[in-house]
Amino acid sequence: MRNVAATAAIVATALACASATAGAAGTSDDAQAQATNIDGRTIQESGPLEDSLLDFVQRASSPDESELGTACFNGRTDGSRNFYLTCDSHTYPVYVDCTDGRHEFRRSYSGRWDFRLTCPAGTRAVWGGSWFGHA
Repeated sequence: MRNVAATAAIVATALACASATAGAAGTSDDAQAQATNIDGRTIQESGPLEDSLLDFVQRASSPDESELGTACFNGRTDGSRNFYLTCDSHTYPVYVDCTDGRHEFRRSYSGRWDFRLTCPAGTRAVWGGSWFGHA
């Protein structure tokens, strides 16, 4: 009987870990981010759709805009699912506005990073930048 209980505990732990790993990878409704810093380090993460009005966002400047003091610049879309930007500041997370709404990425970056933010399949990238607000 003790072996059955031990086996059940192992199976339950394995299922919980598999479930947590699947959730960490995001869903097909999440946007995806790929960030690369000047040292070549790359980070990938998922960004869920957000509906909060409590966030403050700062849109990335396009190459033709001259916003002084902006943390994110060189903002551009490829006309499809991708939005590209560069950010250089202390602590900041990024977001992408897609045709289905705003997707916020929870990781805080520091220093200079180049981003490719990809909207979910069936949507298009509108713009993006950095944000702060609820956590």
